[in-house]
Amino acid sequence: MASFRNVKELMTAGIRIKPSPTRYLRDISFTSNGITACLRLPPITIDSSTKKLFLNLIAYEMISSDVPHDFISYLRFLDSLIDHADDVKELQAAGILQNNLGTHEQVADFFNTLSSNLESNFHAYKDVRVKIRKHLKSHYNIRLKTWITQCLDTYFGNPWTIIAWVGAALALFFTAVQTYFVVFHS
Repeated sequence: MASFRNVKELMTAGIRIKPSPTRYLRDISFTSNGITACLRLPPITIDSSTKKLFLNLIAYEMISSDVPHDFISYLRFLDSLIDHADDVKELQAAGILQNNLGTHEQVADFFNTLSSNLESNFHAYKDVRVKIRKHLKSHYNIRLKTWITQCLDTYFGNPWTIIAWVGAALALFFTAVQTYFVVFHS
């Protein structure tokens, strides 16, 4: 599976990460409105027994010729998103990944080593990868989109900042209206 940007880089490009409504591995979707986008991933829990479970599922898919490599493809997709501990932290904050294993670095190492030599189904998640690449290409080709995304993240990432901005805009508007009536209706 061809790799693309990690979670932090996707978020910098205006892609939000949200949990899918189900835990089904194929329930990965990507929607874009031009400036921002949303990648939905099924939630997953990582704990001390996860490595054994994952290795058993990988072995099952490898020896079964009639079973598609859905789980391996899912692991490779997650591995392409997780490079560093910061990526794990963002996935955990988004509600995608529940870390019961230890540090964020341990989880990042877990994904980076577990799926490093696996061959996945090339067609799995192809539509999602194509949409992400298209969004990234359009995002980085148009400087205005980059600036708008950075502005939204910096100044409107919190509901309180939105409320404060609306309050300030209303105060300026009413000040302008009051000034108009004082000057022109005396």
